[in-house]
Amino acid sequence: MVTFVVLIVVLALSMVLLAHFLGRAERDAVPPPAAEESTSPEQTGLGEPEWNVVIQKQCLPTNCPNLKGSPPQPGKEPGCQVCASMFLERYGERLLRQQREGRNR
Repeated sequence: MVTFVVLIVVLALSMVLLAHFLGRAERDAVPPPAAEESTSPEQTGLGEPEWNVVIQKQCLPTNCPNLKGSPPQPGKEPGCQVCASMFLERYGERLLRQQREGRNR
């Protein structure tokens, strides 16, 4: 009978210690690092060749007011990036359509 009581006390103490260590491990967990946000055109998926096409075929012909500097470059605001992305999508579709039409002749 005494052996049974000692086993129950040891089991209870081990459960308490296990809960204590698991709780401490959870509190000491390192939070994940914060994601870095970038607004530069190179890091948003548009590289220098794409920007050159956008500047030559979209910004300069329309005399875009967001062009700055010499040589003229588009601004880094989100509106310029959205405009460039939309232009490149239409431009790519137009090139593909012309290429398909050329093959079908």
